[in-house]
Amino acid sequence: MSAAALPRPTAPRWLTGLVILALIAQIGWHLHLPDPTPSLEPLPSPPSLAMLHLSSLGDPVAGALFWMLWLQGFDEQSGVTLVLRTMDYQRLATWLERILALDPDSSYPLLAAIRVYGFVPDPKRQRLMLDFVHRSFLALPSKRWEWLAFAALQARHRLKDAGLARFYLNDLEKNLDTGNLPFWVRGLHGRILLEQNELAGARKVMGGILVHEQASEPKKQAMVRWLERLEEQQQLLEHEK
Repeated sequence: MSAAALPRPTAPRWLTGLVILALIAQIGWHLHLPDPTPSLEPLPSPPSLAMLHLSSLGDPVAGALFWMLWLQGFDEQSGVTLVLRTMDYQRLATWLERILALDPDSSYPLLAAIRVYGFVPDPKRQRLMLDFVHRSFLALPSKRWEWLAFAALQARHRLKDAGLARFYLNDLEKNLDTGNLPFWVRGLHGRILLEQNELAGARKVMGGILVHEQASEPKKQAMVRWLERLEEQQQLLEHEK
């Protein structure tokens, strides 16, 4: 008898039926299981700066970009969005500092601190981001002054903390030539001083703007009138004393 003519072995019908029933039962069991609840992983501690350099394979600019993209993508885990106000901001600030140290010419960590992580509706976390920007500015004022100016603006308008904004602006003026600061930064300082009834300081700041600013004639005249009103207010206060 040829091999083709041999009868093909078949499984008993009861065994086939048992397998089918088991498969149906398994499918039904999985369908009735609750949806898995994804667990959010906490932000890990950042590697040392030496490890970050090692991971960059000799290209710190690309390495810093990679780690920033990784950090910003960390709040998306298994299809779940990590709410920023639950993130450890002390650890986040350390991440940003290490990445900035890896590529000191990058503005990405400072931009993220101001425009992304600094917008969380939590004053404590906002302050941690602004403090990071302030420390970064002090390390390299000539290249990072703009970010401290934005930090001052955020302190005044989002935190409603004119004192903190003034502190940042004072450090800007200590570390830079005020003539090189844009009009809006010096004007912000003048307005804060005026709001705090420090008329002499406001007059000094706004007078400096008038000297250094390459403004149109109508703008200069408006500045002069503003300074004259400040002078009148100052004299009135002195007379009341």
